[in-house]
Amino acid sequence: MSTPREFVSGRPNRLFFKHILRKIFLEDWFLKLVALLITLGLWYGVSVSSKKGTATMAAQLAFRVSDDSVLMSPGIQDVTIRIAGDDRTIDQLFGNDIRVTADLTQSPNGERTLQLTPQSVSTNLPPGVKVEDIQPSRIAVTLEPVQVKDIAVEAALVGEPAAGFEVYSTSVTPAKVRIRGPESFMLTLETVPTGQIDIAGARSDLSAKQVPISINNPKVAVFNTVADVSIVIGEKRIERSFDIVSGTKKVHAVLFGPRSLLTKAKAADLKTEIVRSEGGETAQLTLPEALRGVVEIRSVTVR
Repeated sequence: MSTPREFVSGRPNRLFFKHILRKIFLEDWFLKLVALLITLGLWYGVSVSSKKGTATMAAQLAFRVSDDSVLMSPGIQDVTIRIAGDDRTIDQLFGNDIRVTADLTQSPNGERTLQLTPQSVSTNLPPGVKVEDIQPSRIAVTLEPVQVKDIAVEAALVGEPAAGFEVYSTSVTPAKVRIRGPESFMLTLETVPTGQIDIAGARSDLSAKQVPISINNPKVAVFNTVADVSIVIGEKRIERSFDIVSGTKKVHAVLFGPRSLLTKAKAADLKTEIVRSEGGETAQLTLPEALRGVVEIRSVTVR
């Protein structure tokens, strides 16, 4: 009785495995074949795309410096780099801007020759691509200390007022601006100009708002970039001498002011007073009301 039971129990097992094999290999065989072909295609594509290669291309060399220093040599230069990595990734890099950056933040000020190696620079290359060589491998750089100071602003006037008129004065707000730049340049800087203000043909006072302030030096920064300018324009001035009698003394006065006022002024209109002291005699001159605040007293001497 034991043998028949073994025979009966083994048959269902064989039938079960035959069912599984049929289900795996024969049912939906077309879809499974397509899936296999897709898998093989993906495998082939990955294997081809991961082929390694090298290339030589142009790159821009930039520099990173500390806040206390400024690079006096060119900020960006062209170099040639040899790179290695996936062929497909390398092909996609051609035509792109590749940048190689040298870190100078820990370098002391002064002139030096910088050694460029793949280990001493950083790049914007994608993952899987690395730099193997840089040419030129040595480059001269100059670092200078930075100086910050307040510099007077000067109005840059162009053109001439109308005939018979002149500029009396200009005022700029703010009168000074803070400038940051290399020490050698800052030592020579006395004023910083505004943008040009045209006064051609002017007969009266002018004002210009938000005039730009700039320095034609890419290594210099201006912290306040605009200013307001007021320009006082009036009649052309002349210098005229007057001889005035004060008691028994003669006083010689030199005045400076608008032509029309001084040509009409008379010595009799000028009041003088002789002041005696241990140092000698001096004269005090009093201008008539029409000349006060407009005419300048250049000199007064007792003769």
